[in-house]
Amino acid sequence: MRLLLTVGWLSQCEPAFGEAVFARGRVQVLAADEPLFHPGDPSTGLYGVLSGAVAVSFSVPEFGPSISHILQPGAWFGETAYVRKPHIIGVRATRATRAVFLAARDIESLVAHEPLRWTDFAQLALLNAQLAMGAAYDLMLRDPLHRCAATLLRLAGLRHGPPLAAAQPVELDITQVDLAHMTNLSRNSVGAILRVLREKQCVDVDYRQLLVTDVEGLKALLSAEH
Repeated sequence: MRLLLTVGWLSQCEPAFGEAVFARGRVQVLAADEPLFHPGDPSTGLYGVLSGAVAVSFSVPEFGPSISHILQPGAWFGETAYVRKPHIIGVRATRATRAVFLAARDIESLVAHEPLRWTDFAQLALLNAQLAMGAAYDLMLRDPLHRCAATLLRLAGLRHGPPLAAAQPVELDITQVDLAHMTNLSRNSVGAILRVLREKQCVDVDYRQLLVTDVEGLKALLSAEH
């Protein structure tokens, strides 16, 4: 559990706050493809990814749910628990995963004892808003190669916000079809781009999985855009 103190949200907070979160949190174990919650489910608390990974899905009235992001170890989510509103996203484990759960009642208990702790919880909402806005920005990149590079870095937890713990290679449990949807490109276009990135030794492709093998190489591609 100490990982969550050194990366992501809690690394931005006072150590005493992180210790208080851990004192109240409990570990949940998820099997591959096991859902954590669905859109519309009651929001009962915050989750932090200890190991493994989870996929975030979102849907709009015109279309069904689809993967929009992968959360790596160190990521936290579930801020709708602050206001006791239903979840607007769905989350499922992409592989065997361990997560820390902090119940809404424990959030309220922490804040009741120290009201200024609301600023720490607000910090998580800001970080995830930054991630969402960054994802929208990446979709506006004109060059498809840059758009894919930016998306792969975001999925690896290495773009838009404090970097998460991610030793290379970073394994992403997504297909080329998933990446095509996330980048608003055709499957054929994504396949061609991945071939280019493989030649540059930035990524590798496996069955239902993409591997980021050179983070700095992907960042260099983006830097070359400006």
